[in-house]
Amino acid sequence: MSTEHSPVRTHPQGRDRLRDKVCIITGAGQGIGRAAAHRIAAEGGIVVVADASELAAERTVSELRAESRRVEKFVGDLMVYAHCEALIVFAVSRFGRVDALVNNVGGATDLKPFHEWEPAAIQEEMNRSILPTLWCCRAVLPHMLRQRYGRIVNVGAESVRNGLWDRAPYNVGKGGVLAITTSIAREMAPYGINCNCVSPGPTASERDRLVERGIRTKAAATSDYMVDLNRRMMGTVPMNRSGASEEHAAAIAFMASDDVGHITGQVLSAGGGMNML
Repeated sequence: MSTEHSPVRTHPQGRDRLRDKVCIITGAGQGIGRAAAHRIAAEGGIVVVADASELAAERTVSELRAESRRVEKFVGDLMVYAHCEALIVFAVSRFGRVDALVNNVGGATDLKPFHEWEPAAIQEEMNRSILPTLWCCRAVLPHMLRQRYGRIVNVGAESVRNGLWDRAPYNVGKGGVLAITTSIAREMAPYGINCNCVSPGPTASERDRLVERGIRTKAAATSDYMVDLNRRMMGTVPMNRSGASEEHAAAIAFMASDDVGHITGQVLSAGGGMNML
């Protein structure tokens, strides 16, 4: 059986690039995931909003339905494989397929030197940063293989590559996201499945009262420690400003579309400067 694939024709000028594509977005109740849900829906996608928070997921779904977008909601803990499997089954039962999976769940739970982290907190951070991506990829691939088509977009972090301080367990987890991206890309390319990573740098976001992620040092945002940390973070960004969730969402929408063509196994640096020529 041949494993060669012809190029997919892209939509003219990239308009409505995701028309009628079934797109699962994890962590879509807040931040980058919420922005990606809006962007993908605006480009014609059918969105499955997945989040651990019922309130946050419902907010995104209500916003999209108010704009007459096609959207469904799934609430579950994606650190648990059974919930990831249920998410894929849910999407397939509603729409018959999954065209794109955006693995967005994650986020640093603490910011401090590694030697000050408690073992339980390290375990919590590792679980959050890598397991949802790993499990969701595992759950969706059998369906994409049957279709011989799929787009997987993993959300990484520039701190993995620029060695940003004070978040070593998070960096290790997100480093795993980069690794699974390249592994899946290599394995699945013969079957029409692309896997890429969008890797945000510092991102502007307001504290979300519906979703308390538990960043323990956030309460001391004006402390000398946090002010110095923010200064060091911005020192890694050539544009000298934080990125907007909507900017990351635009990159995600591209990677989820047929415009991605034969681009696979790539990490798109969104705001970091360590890899600039």
